Amino acid sequence: MIESLSFKILRLDLSNWTATTITMPADDTLLYLGGRGLAAKLLFEGQKEGVDPLGPENQLIFSTGKFVGTPVPTAGQLTISAKSPATNFYCKSNTGGIWAKALRRAGWDCVVVTGVSRAPVFVSIDDEEINFHDATSMWGDTVREGHRKAIAILGGEGWDTAAIGQAGENLVNFACVMTSLYHAAGRGGMGAVMGAKKLKLIAVRGSHNIPVANPTMLQDEIQKVLAKAHKSVKAGLLLEYGTTATIELANEGGSLPVQNFASAQLPGGHKLGGSYLVEQGYMHQGSACSVCPMGCHKHTIIEEGPYRGHSGGPEYETLAALGSSCNVTDTEAVLKGNELCNDYGLDTISTGGVISWLMECVENGVISQEDCDVPDVRWGSGEAMVELIHRITQREGIGDLLAKGTKQASEEIGGDSWKWAVQANGLEQSRVDTRVAKAYALSFAVNPRGPDHLYAQPQAEFGRSPEAKRLVKELMGSEKYCDSTITEGKPELVRWHEDMFAVTDCLGICSFATTTTYIIDAVSIASFLEAVLDVRMSKEEVMEVGRRTVVLERCFNLRENPDRRDILPWRIMNDPVARGPRKGHMNSEAELKDLLASYYKLQDYDPLNGRPTKRVLEYLKLLDNVKGLAELMEKYG
Repeated sequence: MIESLSFKILRLDLSNWTATTITMPADDTLLYLGGRGLAAKLLFEGQKEGVDPLGPENQLIFSTGKFVGTPVPTAGQLTISAKSPATNFYCKSNTGGIWAKALRRAGWDCVVVTGVSRAPVFVSIDDEEINFHDATSMWGDTVREGHRKAIAILGGEGWDTAAIGQAGENLVNFACVMTSLYHAAGRGGMGAVMGAKKLKLIAVRGSHNIPVANPTMLQDEIQKVLAKAHKSVKAGLLLEYGTTATIELANEGGSLPVQNFASAQLPGGHKLGGSYLVEQGYMHQGSACSVCPMGCHKHTIIEEGPYRGHSGGPEYETLAALGSSCNVTDTEAVLKGNELCNDYGLDTISTGGVISWLMECVENGVISQEDCDVPDVRWGSGEAMVELIHRITQREGIGDLLAKGTKQASEEIGGDSWKWAVQANGLEQSRVDTRVAKAYALSFAVNPRGPDHLYAQPQAEFGRSPEAKRLVKELMGSEKYCDSTITEGKPELVRWHEDMFAVTDCLGICSFATTTTYIIDAVSIASFLEAVLDVRMSKEEVMEVGRRTVVLERCFNLRENPDRRDILPWRIMNDPVARGPRKGHMNSEAELKDLLASYYKLQDYDPLNGRPTKRVLEYLKLLDNVKGLAELMEKYG
């Protein structure tokens, strides 16, 4: 028996608490494969331009890929998509855990949420049984509290939740959605969209097995991937330390964002790294996402003292955002900040970004200590960082300003504060110093959701593994391009990574398998497609699924604002690295202009403005498949 190639979509209208079923044809499966690609099509076709991100017409989409729920390694990822309140553009945010698997086993590929509920609500999906529950009693609860209450109400075992905390309820611009308690769909304010709809959580339980076309072939392909994982040094590091080992590498190499990207090395920064966290007994093995051989997710515990507690993580980005970006080396304060962000439902990257911006504003006298109403707001103050997380969540005092994000906050404060707002198009930059990583710089600039690493993640430019070096040689003919400080070959590297990352998101597998460890490639994906769905694709066709998704997302933004530019934060393009072994490096405007010109040519975009051409839309079979694209091309093509 083979699973249906069509998409089964659950549409929840919160305005009247109704649920309906939509089925999309098999032809769409072959074009998008689910997940992020499916969501991009639904978003583009399902809402008009100019929709209020916090209004009833903005769709909030939870989408899985056709590999999710099968034994394909790492196939447990969920994509959450909507128009972002932080940027007013397209946003997708990805998360792990077991929620996506539960949804697929309940018989659904995707959930589309529209409308605004008359009162706080949570939804339960128990296979085909859909129920709406009054959530007034849990409005104001943390993620963990809301999860526990919902499970108690529903009863039985096997439930998982996608939930918001108080940050989402209070419409913090960078509130996130948490699945399986500790896995964050962190970027772009998806939690605020959920909060505006008065949706506290969605609980899912599924009992159906998902059939595969060729179980023997599937097991053979799984063993090949597991053998690669066993040999991979990077996979071993992820298993032992998660992403936290990157802190030491970045600090030693002079690429760690310190003091709001003013510097790139932090004395005492080792106290934020994975080795230290393990040696001091803080970090322990967590629960792996569904069918993952790498098990990167960790759990931290503080046994005693003012920061006593426990939580999932932290990730590199969290340690760099709440730690080094704020000059905080107090390990327990940073771990507490991580716990609070998880429980309140806050994106740790934007939280650290806006707090470090405030610290710089105070240092330069643009905002006074008295205005902060929080003691000792200065570089290195873990106490201030932790207290500001509380204030942001509740939108109290200075927290109300910070809850708007650095772009809006700097516009309100004025002066030179906009120069210290390390954001572009409304999104705070991930804690990657692109001044010393040119492929990352280009990928951040062209990312439709803003300067963020989880769009292309071109780690191969560092050449830190045999697999990375092999890929660079395959793409560019030489390992000499494994140098993050040169621009040559970077457009080609970014294009490959963004295509691979997109098809990864479409299928619901983890990017660590495809763009970090490289244990799954396009040939592997083609084999898995045949084994799971009896679908035959070449490796080139696999990559085209990713390209199709990337181009459609760009078209969404074109419709929203044709003047949107591919840019990087002002500081990144004007202030060189001040100290450390990479002193003097920066992303200049001329450098970015040259990178974009080469990238646009590769993509067959308009060389003047980076808009997708009618020719590329026809080649990718988008023009006839997506309603409204032809009209968009008539207007802007």
